[in-house]
Amino acid sequence: NQLAVMAGWFHVFKVDSFVFFGTANTLYQQLKAHITEEKESKPKAERTKYLIFDLTEVTGIDSSARDVFYKVHRLLKSEGINLVWAITNPKVDKSFDEQGLYIGASQFDSIDLALRHVEDELLQKAHHLSEKWLVNETVRKIFQRQVLVNVFNISVRAEEKNFSSSRLRPWSEIITLSSGEEVGSEDDDNLYLLYSGEVQVHERDGSHFDCFTGSFFNLDHVLVSIGAVTGLPSSIGVVATKDSTILAVSRKNFLLMQKQDSALAQKLLLTLLAQKEANRPGRTRTQVHRDSSEISDEDEDVVIHGVAKRLLKGNDYKISLTDAQIERFSEVFDLIVEPGETEIPMDLFSSFVSMEARLMGSALSHEEFMKVIDESGIDEDGDGSLTKDEFLTFLRGLFLENIPSREIESLRQAYDEAVALDPEAPMDVARVAALFKDLGFDMQSSNLGDVIGVIDADGDGDVDYDEFMTGIGMMKKLTLLSKQLDTAFSNYKNQSLIAKQRLRRPTLQRGSQTASCRRGLLSSGINAISKMSTRNIIVAQSQEEDSDKEGVELDASDLMAFLNVERDLAEEMVFLADQDDVEVEKKDSDGDSTGESVTKNRSIDRAEFQQLIRKWS
Repeated sequence: NQLAVMAGWFHVFKVDSFVFFGTANTLYQQLKAHITEEKESKPKAERTKYLIFDLTEVTGIDSSARDVFYKVHRLLKSEGINLVWAITNPKVDKSFDEQGLYIGASQFDSIDLALRHVEDELLQKAHHLSEKWLVNETVRKIFQRQVLVNVFNISVRAEEKNFSSSRLRPWSEIITLSSGEEVGSEDDDNLYLLYSGEVQVHERDGSHFDCFTGSFFNLDHVLVSIGAVTGLPSSIGVVATKDSTILAVSRKNFLLMQKQDSALAQKLLLTLLAQKEANRPGRTRTQVHRDSSEISDEDEDVVIHGVAKRLLKGNDYKISLTDAQIERFSEVFDLIVEPGETEIPMDLFSSFVSMEARLMGSALSHEEFMKVIDESGIDEDGDGSLTKDEFLTFLRGLFLENIPSREIESLRQAYDEAVALDPEAPMDVARVAALFKDLGFDMQSSNLGDVIGVIDADGDGDVDYDEFMTGIGMMKKLTLLSKQLDTAFSNYKNQSLIAKQRLRRPTLQRGSQTASCRRGLLSSGINAISKMSTRNIIVAQSQEEDSDKEGVELDASDLMAFLNVERDLAEEMVFLADQDDVEVEKKDSDGDSTGESVTKNRSIDRAEFQQLIRKWS
């Protein structure tokens, strides 16, 4: 999903066989046409930033054709596009190196590595762009909280469409590999998951491919051994190309998993089959596209009202984790704690969290996780270790808020009435979503899928009353966080207006305002945002206040003003967050379509801002 947002930021040009001048020149003309078309149809923030030349199937290059690649090199450099070569043939590789075509470019000996490099670069770029929003302390803490939520959310989810390495760990052994160390053989029927690092898988036909964090390898041995696929396994060995940590699941444990946790075994099997298909030789890489389905229509009413609004005005009733949640979270605790111990050292806990988060794509460092976890207050007695009670208390606070006891009766009545509408049917996602909406919750900002997945930890698809009440505690938590983000978002807009006014204000001193003064004013604006503490965030008490926030939008000029960033950077930040289609029909004076389209300036609203914080955490 993250890469889909940036799909237009990189392109692959593939060439095969022996390359003569004509082929190379045609490719060069196509590249020029691509660049020209983008300049005419796209703003700079949405144009190609990386271009991969896939020459892995090229057998040789004519000297005149090589001269054309010089032109390619110069063209991309002049346009500010990063050039990446994927070259397998040793002679072509040597020729390009000697002729200086690798200078200022990146080079890899497989398309897998080239794609991985570009995708990692883009994800890292997007992470840095998203971090620029964190000048507000409240937003920063919510962003970091969401990282922790992501780790433990997926660890407790029971439904088959989610898969967590922590659920696999009871069935596996952790193995550490040094760079250059080998694992696996033709007779090895273990399944391996790469937890961290990088390994290279060698195939029976003499080829090899690179396996990256979060991927399985040796899977064809397992699939053949259990009869899921036929034929000989293709892989014959694996070597670590970096220091790596892997999880090894034996065939015996896999078969035992099928008996004792059939849902997990089925999900694992589907995951293996999907990865095997994705790695099938000759399979065309699927192009991904931006998806705006997560954002509701702008006209949808998002004002908190009814019971949901009253729940914000009290917290004397404690909402508890469900029994199934406690069981799942306790299993996670037992996975981390050392054998024979009852407490987890805080550095070990931080290592587990950071490793799981990186497996899911987080770019936060181990040191940043240590700071986040320390600030969370999870170690209540300050002894440097974590008991199971402290762990469960921490998770309860991470997911839940208390509610006013005076609303318990109305909540019980609302749940019973919802069940009575169709007493024979389960209270599934659709029915619970409808109930939450009737209670007055903002369904646009709440990630309902996460709420249902966590409260229905037993996976029966039927949310009972206790699970519903836990869901209420989660919805209140999300509502309060949403309110805080709304306040911060409006604050960003206010700071932008202040910064713009200061820049336009005539100076009383002789001469014009210097650039250093302007930077000082902008810096003071950023400091004002940073110093806004959580206690200053006031939950809106009226629908009028909520409605005012609905109309707030930020564009690139706002970001330039209050963050003091260059226009290109500001437009990229808005592009990452904006879910709208900016191509709209051009209409005449009578309001009729002219058959042409025009491009609107991108801007982001409060819902898109909240999605940004959730997605890029």
